[in-house]
Amino acid sequence: MPLPVLVVGGAVAASLFGDSMLYAVMPSRPEDWGLSIGLVGILLSANRLVRLLSNSVAAQLFAWFGPRPPIAAAMVLAVITTATYGWATTFWVLLLARLAWGMCWSILRLGAWWTVLDEATDANRGFLMGIYSSVSRSGSMVGVVAGGLLTDAIGHEWTLTIFAATTGVGGVAWFITSRSHRTRSPEELIAAETGATNGSARSGQGQGALRVMLGAPQLLVVGLGGLAGMLVFSGLLTASLGFYLDERFGDEIGIAGLLIGVASFTGIALGLRFGVDLLLAPAAGRLSDKLGRTPVILTAFALGAGGLLLLAASPPIGIVVLAVMLAFVASTALIVLLHARAGDLAPVARRAGVMSVYATFLDLGSALGPLVGLSVGTLGALRWALLGGALLLLVMALLYRRVTQETPRLVAPEVDAPVEAERPS
Repeated sequence: MPLPVLVVGGAVAASLFGDSMLYAVMPSRPEDWGLSIGLVGILLSANRLVRLLSNSVAAQLFAWFGPRPPIAAAMVLAVITTATYGWATTFWVLLLARLAWGMCWSILRLGAWWTVLDEATDANRGFLMGIYSSVSRSGSMVGVVAGGLLTDAIGHEWTLTIFAATTGVGGVAWFITSRSHRTRSPEELIAAETGATNGSARSGQGQGALRVMLGAPQLLVVGLGGLAGMLVFSGLLTASLGFYLDERFGDEIGIAGLLIGVASFTGIALGLRFGVDLLLAPAAGRLSDKLGRTPVILTAFALGAGGLLLLAASPPIGIVVLAVMLAFVASTALIVLLHARAGDLAPVARRAGVMSVYATFLDLGSALGPLVGLSVGTLGALRWALLGGALLLLVMALLYRRVTQETPRLVAPEVDAPVEAERPS
């Protein structure tokens, strides 16, 4: 197991504590921040919307400085934004913090992906991407579970203060341990792959990435699949789950003879999602390394659609838990494997740029999700949104299947070496 993958995954996990907590707590307790549910939707989308711009900035920062300095700066800013969530009660201050976190995440995610792809080979790319996802998502699991429980016990202010301090500890640990391992910069990898001089490699890093994405059918459909998956799972379902549960069952939910506060229950439910990531992500990645990405990706699209259809039917609490778990299993497999597939197809000479464009597709989907899920205002409208999400996943499965079948070989424009496509299954 490459140590750099574990180290960067741990740093990202620590940075996610505060952000993940907001998705569990803020929609079910907006009054704690003096907000309406509509303003909560804006805040939960703002950090994702800004990444439509900040992803390309992150790629350029990597081209100029390499991965380590931008990641270090992002970890410092993550501590500041997490503390701000806890004590700010003005919408505009919270909005500024969410925008700043969006820039942080653009840098941290790209740095983590770059580390994984730098360490991986064709035989283990899916597995290592799954390991990274598993480690990093442990931070989200802690954020939503501990965040919900601690908020009910001591309030969101002190909970987020604790999370800010923990993020700082994680950042320091990464900074110290990463000094012993030097990840190759995008510039160095480009030069090694293409024989470019240092100057030409640096100036060419961010050029043509969108053109590569749009000109390669399989790469484009991977981006669209990521957009759909993030919109439905990380956007719509995650952001609206607290609202869905509150509207269906009230302030307390009775299950197995126990009454649980809706904030705690939402945190536990979202924590199960990240628990699924811990167990399933490496296994799904390894399975796709052996069987190919396509069959596992298509299965994930279908399972996710089934989970959303069950939720839209407003079943009893036991079936709600089952449906949410089904959707979370699909989400884990789908997103991890689309990350790996994007890494398969991204030309080394444009890897940072192409992966940043792919990340922008993801962020567009995840930003639209809370706006859709929390702007509907009623449970009935949310059910229609869930039905629409299920339909979108099925359409994407058909499109992915068709492109995989009809494009036996992908050639990325303006790249000397063709990128091998996955064999149709």
